[in-house]
Amino acid sequence: MSGIKKDNGSITRTSANELVFVSRADEVAKWVRRLTNGRQTFAVTDENVARLHPEILPRNNVAVLPAGEDAKTLESVQNVCRDFLQAGLTRKSVVVAYGGGVVGDITGFAASVYMRGVDFINVPTTLLSQVDSAIGGKTGVNLDGYKNMIGSFKMPSHIVICPETLGTLPDREWRCGMGELIKTAALDEALYDFVCRYGAQLTARDPQTTEKAVAMAAAFKKNVTDQDPTEQGRRAILNLGHTVGHALEKCDNHRLSHGEYVMLGMRIEMIMTGQDADRAFTVQMNRLLDLAGMPALPCVSIEDVTAAAKADKKNGAGQIAVVVAQNAGVCGVRHFSAQDFAEAYRAAVQQL
Repeated sequence: MSGIKKDNGSITRTSANELVFVSRADEVAKWVRRLTNGRQTFAVTDENVARLHPEILPRNNVAVLPAGEDAKTLESVQNVCRDFLQAGLTRKSVVVAYGGGVVGDITGFAASVYMRGVDFINVPTTLLSQVDSAIGGKTGVNLDGYKNMIGSFKMPSHIVICPETLGTLPDREWRCGMGELIKTAALDEALYDFVCRYGAQLTARDPQTTEKAVAMAAAFKKNVTDQDPTEQGRRAILNLGHTVGHALEKCDNHRLSHGEYVMLGMRIEMIMTGQDADRAFTVQMNRLLDLAGMPALPCVSIEDVTAAAKADKKNGAGQIAVVVAQNAGVCGVRHFSAQDFAEAYRAAVQQL
């Protein structure tokens, strides 16, 4: 899957998962119109984007979801599909998500099942979605508190990234995105070096530094997911911090943002697998997490965390899979029995 070309206001189409970087928010709508090329479109967004960035939205055929994780339900998907039906969408139509990870997950899932699939464009407006969730085609909703337990792989045709939309994010959403950015940095040596060098500027939300980091992180994830679109191999490294992170998110009833749970997951998993990692790398990763704003560990039982981790989608053969970052760009997977996981988690919490 090659990159998209922009030349004299025209575009060259390629197959899927293509990145389009737009410098100004008031140009987003224009680019979406070019990419949809006259086909019928339907937009899905949330109440925050509708209020803060109306300039990126079309005037008609827009569904506005409640903001937040509570919206990630099958009922929301059903309602969105009903909106598609009432608007007269066909298999030749295009669905466009404007928002963060929640909007992208719901819209992508709806696009994957409505009439057995319609084209999908993702326009991420949060730091987390621009560096991670909008890229690669994972969609889904939660089930009984478990993250993305019902979903599908639905590769967007294009991901339209405009860093200017990040200027309205509240501080918690910025920390959320920093969690996923630091995770990606651990997987890619070039991005790791950049984040280590400019961590203070990223935390301070410097626009130019952020734009560069977003471009590097998005390109890295695109490369990984193009090679392994349905997570049969290397794509599993993108789950760094997510085994413990998702378990805490479930047990804590999503009280924090997803990226904050990922930060906690990375810190705890680094202790659980510490003998496998370079010491200097571990120290630097912890420094970056502290700089980004590491939250306090929720008060949840070891038994509940272990039970939630056992239900994780990444597991197999009765083992709990944990991604191990040994050094920048050097990763593997370690498998725990439930008992070993509980013991390692207990020791990590005691060390914290």
